[in-house]
Amino acid sequence: MRWLREQNLFGLAVNWRRLLGPALKGLLYLATFVHTMPFFVRVSSSLLENFFSSSVSFNLDTIYVNWNTSFPAITVCELYNGEKLWDLSEIQFGVEHDMHIDDFVSEIVFFHGICSSCEKCETLSCPDNFTLLLEVFRSKCHELIIECSYRNQLFDCCEQFLPIHTEYGVCYSFNSHQARKVPHVQYTNNRMTGAAHLNFIAAADIQLHVHAPIDVPFHYSEGMIRETVLRGNFKELVLNVIEVYNHESVLDLTMDQRRCRYAHERTNISQQVGIYEFYSYSGCVVECTVALQLRHCNCTSHFMAVPSKNSLPVCDHRGLKCLSYINEQLHIERKSCDCMSSCDEPEYNIIYNSADNDKETEEEVSHIRVALVELPTQRYVRRVAKTNLDLLISVGGLVSLFFNTSALRIVEALFLFVEYRKVLCKWPLIIFLGTRRYLHSVFRMS
Repeated sequence: MRWLREQNLFGLAVNWRRLLGPALKGLLYLATFVHTMPFFVRVSSSLLENFFSSSVSFNLDTIYVNWNTSFPAITVCELYNGEKLWDLSEIQFGVEHDMHIDDFVSEIVFFHGICSSCEKCETLSCPDNFTLLLEVFRSKCHELIIECSYRNQLFDCCEQFLPIHTEYGVCYSFNSHQARKVPHVQYTNNRMTGAAHLNFIAAADIQLHVHAPIDVPFHYSEGMIRETVLRGNFKELVLNVIEVYNHESVLDLTMDQRRCRYAHERTNISQQVGIYEFYSYSGCVVECTVALQLRHCNCTSHFMAVPSKNSLPVCDHRGLKCLSYINEQLHIERKSCDCMSSCDEPEYNIIYNSADNDKETEEEVSHIRVALVELPTQRYVRRVAKTNLDLLISVGGLVSLFFNTSALRIVEALFLFVEYRKVLCKWPLIIFLGTRRYLHSVFRMS
């Protein structure tokens, strides 16, 4: 025993007994940490998933006194008129031209995705300047729309019905962001102005589209109002509107959190194709379809290739044969386009739709009236339900519950480590040297 005391082994044994309590406590903490960690991870992942899936809430707002309600965009597209086309064809190609040319021209000027007459262009000399055909055979704005008034105030039709490129060809749109190339609504309604109405006369058979100002007409549109108006008919549409107001903080969320895009958040495809200035769901579908046409046929239809706006390759009759061949495939694939809804997308519903006139009439024009039934008294408000601060508070509470710690304790621990770093670094060395000396002495005694 005297020799052990001389070698300070008794002191080492005493030190080991003193370290036994902290060591057992550390083992208890470690065992608790290992067993609670899986549950902590599950709760944390559930918390994060809930944060990203329900960051936005919708509420109904009924404080309508100071609202500005957007008037819908009205888009007019010309319909096929065989008699007019034949008359112009005789002037353009002569009285004795091949009648197959008329079929080809009609399918080019009113292209709807399929060109069955393009097969005959291998043996027939078909016109190849599609831009010239559109100039000659499609009606201009002043030939199509006349005598326009908004709230009984007359205006020049073609100053407000601006051309817009669609899957139906060049149409003319009133109060459209895409046609006017500005991101705000020009025609609004409030308690000072009252519910507005638009009147105009169409001098040809037309397809009337009523949609949100940010949207564009497109094929297979299910939620968009579309009416066929033939010459000699009177068409009246009375609508109500339900708008979506976005709180300012919604813009700070990611697109995956709010599940919608603002007008300035264009997709990569939109920037490459370059057809529309602003993002909308309908515009996204159209541009996605153009991208699919380019991928399958290396060209797109003459309706979408606009030399002044983009440099997309235009299909000739061989390219149109390719588009005709994959038309059904495009119809399926465009449903899978990654297109979010627009954040600014009011909903228009028909309250009254005048019946079509089945009686023959000698009148050469059709009268059209589109009106709001009243100013809305309710709207949806998109708000941020959970902010990053809410996530921080939830995570902080979870960490405090499981590990009894906080940001202050973490900072304090770092401060103490820096202050006593020399002492803390000595302890492992002291324990290591003492253990080695102890084992060496034991081996010598044995």
